[in-house]
Amino acid sequence: MAQIKPAPGAWTYEDLLSLPDDGRRYEIIEGELYEMPSPKSAHALTVINLIALLLPILARLRGQLLTAPIDVFFPGANPVQPDILVILPGGSARIVENGVEGPPDLLIEVLSPSNRTHDLLTKRALYGRAGVREYWIVDPEARTIEMLTLDRDALHWVAVWSGDETPASPLLGSLPVTAAEIFAGIEE
Repeated sequence: MAQIKPAPGAWTYEDLLSLPDDGRRYEIIEGELYEMPSPKSAHALTVINLIALLLPILARLRGQLLTAPIDVFFPGANPVQPDILVILPGGSARIVENGVEGPPDLLIEVLSPSNRTHDLLTKRALYGRAGVREYWIVDPEARTIEMLTLDRDALHWVAVWSGDETPASPLLGSLPVTAAEIFAGIEE
């Protein structure tokens, strides 16, 4: 039996659940379905390094860290799957059975060649409208960490770090590593 697909811009979470479980990951933004290809090794190593960096900081702050694949729901997102998300005490997001509802305090996307434009434009605009307080765009290819913060309903550039520079987050404070250490283990 043929599967009936929604019209462009009309995808819902229920439609997503009706897709075959073929190991593919998807996001729905403003009713559009986006397939998310599997990340490469540089992406995975960067995510692991970020988790190792963030866990002690979040333990001190009593925050929570979650990683993809986990569904995050807020207006316009039904759902999205950021690489890393942080929920701090007193924030708007809450963990529910299907994932996370509401905007996390910090979302981190690690760029891959296949998702650059999606993360830099589509998700940045979505996350700002939703009220995400801080957004990091981490680029293993350029070895940079770009930080954006919320002003009204848009995310604005704060700084970009590379090499021996030490990133500092308005939410988390000065990080205990250099930008280069976040990319440790990645082949040149």
